[in-house]
Amino acid sequence: MIPIWILDGNDPFVLDYLVIASGGGSGSRTGGGGGAGGYLCAMPGEDSGGPSAALSQIINYGGEAITITVGAGGAVNTIGNNSVFGSITAIAGGRGGNGTSDNAGNGGSGGGTSPIVGYVGGTGTSNQGNDGSGGSQGGNFPQTFQAGGGGGASAVASGINGGAGIASSNTGTSIFRAGGGGGDRGNFTYYDNGGNGGGGNGSQGDSRDPPRVAAGAGTVNTGGGGGGGGASGGSGVVILRYPSYRRDIATIPAGLTYAKTTSGSFTVYTFTAGTGTITF
Repeated sequence: MIPIWILDGNDPFVLDYLVIASGGGSGSRTGGGGGAGGYLCAMPGEDSGGPSAALSQIINYGGEAITITVGAGGAVNTIGNNSVFGSITAIAGGRGGNGTSDNAGNGGSGGGTSPIVGYVGGTGTSNQGNDGSGGSQGGNFPQTFQAGGGGGASAVASGINGGAGIASSNTGTSIFRAGGGGGDRGNFTYYDNGGNGGGGNGSQGDSRDPPRVAAGAGTVNTGGGGGGGGASGGSGVVILRYPSYRRDIATIPAGLTYAKTTSGSFTVYTFTAGTGTITF
């Protein structure tokens, strides 16, 4: 657990948080899957990306202004956007490699690369995510190519498959987030290959011989990577949780989209879009 202490009078209480950056967009035209957004968690008994051990403790003294930014999903061939809670920054997911020309991008988790031999999957950020994978091609290119998957919060991508995300129960229901996007593939044997946690499935079928199944976008507010072949990454999220007998957040600006809920003995604020500065 990574607590933030906030004083209510002379009485501190623990504030848990989950900060996930947006997923990277996939590469277009036989491209690799986008990497998942960086995953930073301070919920009891849960992991950060990697998976990794708990982060350092942060102490606040009440009344401070704390900036929140929820990263918007990365467009096709584009890295995602960071999510921020005060001094905590989750790194955007890396973009998938374009199908014809380049390596994948680095990020919270790295993007997958195209099936062209010699290109390299993107690198993930330590304690936030994992690496993307390289692609491959069979003897009847392009029909048998497979682009690489994007890395996920808990696992490196494996071939065409995006890496898995991490489950958190901070809102009262166990939800996987930050899965890597699956790579594009040139055959018509369809199967899900986005990483568990909002990673989109890669497109399917030879683009030179339609029909073709389109790539799937990363799921919103999960930080999932876009599916290879032309799809955007999923937006990020910032979730705060603390004991429900404590006061509400005093000020939330109009620039932030959020929902306030209760989970057991906790108050939960889920920020799903925008940027702004809150005060307790």
